[in-house]
Amino acid sequence: MSCRIPKPLLPGDTVALVGVSGCVHKEDPERVVAEAAETLQAFGYRVRVDETCAKRYGFLSGTDAERADALTRVFLDDSVDGVWCLKGGYGCSRMVDLVDWEAVAAHPKAFIGYSDITVLHMALHDRCRLATFHGPMPASGISEACRESLLNAIRGTPDRELRNLDGSPLRALRGGAAEGELVGGNLSLLAASCGTSHQLNAKGKILFIEEVGEYSYRVDSFLWQLQQAGMLTECAGVVLGGFTDCSEEYPHDQCFTTDEILRQTAERLSVPVLAGLQCGHMHDKLTLCLGRKYRMDADAGSIGLA
Repeated sequence: MSCRIPKPLLPGDTVALVGVSGCVHKEDPERVVAEAAETLQAFGYRVRVDETCAKRYGFLSGTDAERADALTRVFLDDSVDGVWCLKGGYGCSRMVDLVDWEAVAAHPKAFIGYSDITVLHMALHDRCRLATFHGPMPASGISEACRESLLNAIRGTPDRELRNLDGSPLRALRGGAAEGELVGGNLSLLAASCGTSHQLNAKGKILFIEEVGEYSYRVDSFLWQLQQAGMLTECAGVVLGGFTDCSEEYPHDQCFTTDEILRQTAERLSVPVLAGLQCGHMHDKLTLCLGRKYRMDADAGSIGLA
C-alpha cells in the first residue's frame, strides 16, 4: 500500500508545535519557543504551542509518556492541520512505542522534522503508511534559502527535481537508476533502529542517509550495521546527504576519511548511489517528501519525484 499524502498546509491553517525530543538547553526556553512560533506565524500559519515545548526533564522535553501523549494528542485534534517538531536532540526512541499509532493513522496530517525525528518518520511510514516531510525545525533555524523548498513541499507543490540550493551537482558513487519510496534520515538513528520495533523497512526503496558530528570510523560502523541488517542490500538505491563535521579521529595516514568510507560502501553495493544532496544538518537544506515515490539516475546525477 502506498503512503498516504497529507493534505497541503496552506496559509491560515493551524500547526501544532510540539516537543518530542530533547529539551531547549538555552537559559530562556520560553523565549526560544516564542521565537519558533513567530517563525511559523510568519509563514502564514496559526500556531498552537504544546506545553512540551518548554518542558525540561533531564535532557528531554518532558517524560517519555508526556511526549508520546503530546504527539498522539495533536494528531487526534482535528482542529490541527499539521504537526511541526520544535527541535531534535535525543529522546524519540524512548517514547516511540508509547504512541497510539493506530489512532494516529486514523488522523493523517502533515508532519515535519529531521535529525532525532528520524525515529518518528520511520514509525509513521511503517505503522501508519503516512508520507512525511524531512524538513527544518524552527528552534534549529529555518534559513531564507531553504524556505522555498520547505513551503513548496508542505503546501502540496514539492520540487519535481531535487537540486542543491548552491547549484552544486550530485555525484555518482555507483551508477544506475532506481525508483521507489524515499525513506531514511539520520544514519546513527537508522543504525540504532536495527533489531527494534521501529527498524526501517528499506526493501525496494530509495534510502536517504545523512549524519553530523561523528568520527569517520563511526560512520563506517553505522554503514556496516545497515548493510549487515539488510537495509543497504535490499534497498533500490542510496542517496547520501550531508555528513557535516564528520572528521577523522587520527591523521589521514592512520584512518579513512568520511568520503573514502562512503566510496568504499558504494563499491560494496549492487544499487545506484548518489552523493552530495544538500540535505541534513546544514544551514541551507532541501525538504524531502519521505514516503513519496522518487526516481534517481546516478549516471545523470539526478533525483526527483516519480
